[in-house]
Amino acid sequence: MIDQEALKYIDYDLDIKVFPDGEKRLLDVDEYELHRNRMNYPKEIDHILKENVKILVSWINEEKGPFSKEYVDLWYERYCQLSHNQQNS
Repeated sequence: MIDQEALKYIDYDLDIKVFPDGEKRLLDVDEYELHRNRMNYPKEIDHILKENVKILVSWINEEKGPFSKEYVDLWYERYCQLSHNQQNS
């Protein structure tokens, strides 16, 4: 979000876990609902978040963006390099 002060990032607690067999599970729904009620998230925000979860699932299913094989392979290789360097330190 950008406002007059700065660019802001808000984590609304929702995460999607993808299992090796392709199953997807939405995590932290209870935590999101607790915070939504406690902080009085506007209905518009709740709607936007739920729509974006749908978009995220479609990206996962279509292997788009950060869920593409090329992107995953690139960052897995980087992880391996960093792990190897850390082991040799």
